[in-house]
Amino acid sequence: MKIVALIPYWLDYHPDHKSHKNLKKIGGHYLINHSIKLLSQIDSIETTYIYASNKKVLDYIDDTLNFGYLKRPAHLDSNDVTIEDIIDEFLGDIKADIIVLLHPNSPFLQKSTVSDCIEKVVSGNNDSAFTACEYRKLAWFQGKPLNYSLSKPTPKPSEVLPIMLEQASLYIFSVASFKANRARIGSNPYIKCINHFEGHEINIEEDFNVAELIVNSGMYMEL
Repeated sequence: MKIVALIPYWLDYHPDHKSHKNLKKIGGHYLINHSIKLLSQIDSIETTYIYASNKKVLDYIDDTLNFGYLKRPAHLDSNDVTIEDIIDEFLGDIKADIIVLLHPNSPFLQKSTVSDCIEKVVSGNNDSAFTACEYRKLAWFQGKPLNYSLSKPTPKPSEVLPIMLEQASLYIFSVASFKANRARIGSNPYIKCINHFEGHEINIEEDFNVAELIVNSGMYMEL
């Protein structure tokens, strides 16, 4: 069974690409390096591909890391393009049975998390897997309570039904499942719940500042 990793990457996706999150350093290394290093520790992954239209991305990757670069068409950099469009194009160039899709914005993801998700898909028990964070909070959606009722007594924190949010960095799926559903999450996914520390995503400046505080505190020593 052939397993490959896909890291879709943009340099010029943001009008001011110099301030783009992908060009931020955490612990002295650009974000993408943490993702490549993580995937390289997993023996079942044959190759990790950086899928980008601009080869300049290579300037931001440490020389010691092993990966493959695959140039993608520039039209896939458009804001109108979906991740499904990108996966479709990638599968036209790369033959594999399972894809490990990792967006390079979560520097604290753990090897055990990725390995667990891969194992669930390889076993055939699940056609896909993704990470999520669970929140036991009173939640609203479209102007209405989502997990409690205003007509009933306010539930105690321990009684609140948890809300699960996709962590939005790691998705693993069989190629067969993607082709059948044209989605990175299939009909029988494995949801890997991780804590908010491991699931910390860097999307805005505030997220970057929090990540720096985590690293500087010594809480996370692997960076």
